[in-house]
Amino acid sequence: MQRSKVVIADDFEDRRFFVGQPVPYEHSGAKFGDCLARFSSDLDVVLAADRADTVRLAPTADIMVVDKMHKEVFDAAVNLKWVHIASSGADHFFKRSTVNADDFRRRGIAITTSKGAGSVVIAEQVLCYMLMFSRNMIQCVRQHLVGQWRRYPGLELCGMTLGLIGVGAIGGRVAHLAKAFGMTVLGCRQDVSKADPNVDKMYGADGFAEVMRASDFVLLAIPIKQGTSHIINDKTLALLKPGSFLMNVARGECIDESAVVRALGTGQLGGYASDNHGFPKGQVTDENMERLEADSKLWGMPNVIITPNCSVAGPRRYEYMAKIVSDNHNAMKAGRPMPTRLMWEGAPV
Repeated sequence: MQRSKVVIADDFEDRRFFVGQPVPYEHSGAKFGDCLARFSSDLDVVLAADRADTVRLAPTADIMVVDKMHKEVFDAAVNLKWVHIASSGADHFFKRSTVNADDFRRRGIAITTSKGAGSVVIAEQVLCYMLMFSRNMIQCVRQHLVGQWRRYPGLELCGMTLGLIGVGAIGGRVAHLAKAFGMTVLGCRQDVSKADPNVDKMYGADGFAEVMRASDFVLLAIPIKQGTSHIINDKTLALLKPGSFLMNVARGECIDESAVVRALGTGQLGGYASDNHGFPKGQVTDENMERLEADSKLWGMPNVIITPNCSVAGPRRYEYMAKIVSDNHNAMKAGRPMPTRLMWEGAPV
């Protein structure tokens, strides 16, 4: 049987976390390639050394694994059947690429995403947010930095209610961890027929307000699409119990930042934690993607945790991603739908 050729693009590995230093093996394209070759013995996997090497190898590729797609690579990849992208959603992939979904459709090239590859480590970061808020670790760190000894009380997660706005791979993993702390977990998702054993009560989209009202902690973990831009605003924040906590691992565009600042100022929000921020001014790039603007009023606020779009960066991410590619490849060989095939604007790519 003919083996499929997989080309890993030179800019696939996430170098944003290692600016000015070599990328460690655990976070490298080399690790991804090794894992993929181990999971799928019928794939020939090659890692491109640089952009010129990616272009040189592109005509030989049946499958390419990329972070973004450059037109010169796309045009050179004359035998390409399938592209796998490093992100779980495709909005930033298309914003940073020089080809669009219709270009892929015209050539009959499928796109699959890495949905679920970051769920374990992102969920652990969400638990970190909740523990920092409940045990007042923000104050602890501030006092430590100035050598201040002042005792203070805290809260406990046990018995509190967590509301998940979005119960996909990340939300489901957070629910699993939250139950270990004795929390009640409410979920809100489009398809309520998909049950989750760790969600005590699942609501459809029309239950959004009820979940917001009932929760002590709210996690936003939904894709950016029509209807979710600025889903967190003055009106929806007013639904929360005063002093509750909001956490965001969705796109920054889901949040009206000025409304969050106002709610923090009045005490309607007891705290806000986010890994994804705002909408970049101008073209989306690796540098400004999900970056908090320098003039944001969130900087320095005492009840805010800002992390620099790093929640996905765990040592097993590329191992999980390779398993996703392997599962998609097995499905394709068997004539089944690929599990993470991209649906874009209502149609598959």
